[in-house]
Amino acid sequence: MHPDRPAESPPRERADSRRKRLRLLDAARVLVAERGLDITSADLAERAEVGVGTLYRRFGSREALLQQTLLDVLDRSQDAADTALAGSAPLPDLERFLGVIVDQWVANRGLAELVARPETYRAEVYTPYIRKLRASLAEMVERAQDAGAMRPDVTWRDVLGLTQAASTAVDALGLAPAPEQGRRMLAVMLDGLTVRSGRSLPGDPPADSDLVTDDLS
Repeated sequence: MHPDRPAESPPRERADSRRKRLRLLDAARVLVAERGLDITSADLAERAEVGVGTLYRRFGSREALLQQTLLDVLDRSQDAADTALAGSAPLPDLERFLGVIVDQWVANRGLAELVARPETYRAEVYTPYIRKLRASLAEMVERAQDAGAMRPDVTWRDVLGLTQAASTAVDALGLAPAPEQGRRMLAVMLDGLTVRSGRSLPGDPPADSDLVTDDLS
């Protein structure tokens, strides 16, 4: 079950009001994915073909509308995690989950900004979602290692860092990322995590920032 979150709409909502609210949500989903989190109230209202005042009447603030949009995406991420944890093939289940995450981060600029910005973890509304996703990933990695399908010296933090790297498609030395680049890099990453080369890993895995703590090892 996902963390508690505010209801999307008040009871007894009029049909015209509901249509405007849904248009604003649709506009937010598109603009957050395309442009990131720095879109303005005017951008959202123009895309939804409503007045700025309607946005504030329906959601209270631009931030509340963006928050609801991002929580919807995090819900879908957790749905994918729950499906993976319900499976019986630890490594393929993990790969399917990470594929969903890579696709989301590549396609949704706002989500990529959300998970990368330290100030995210100061927002209490996101904390339960992020902690649950972290715990789910940790469990998936542990299951794959217990099954002998993943090298034992890798942590879930390593996997998350590599997944984020695979999702970051940028021009490099004149090379532009191709379609499906994120999935391609994910496949290379997972093959590397399952190969038993006998070489130990240098250094330490990523550590929690000072803005987030939990009981995960």
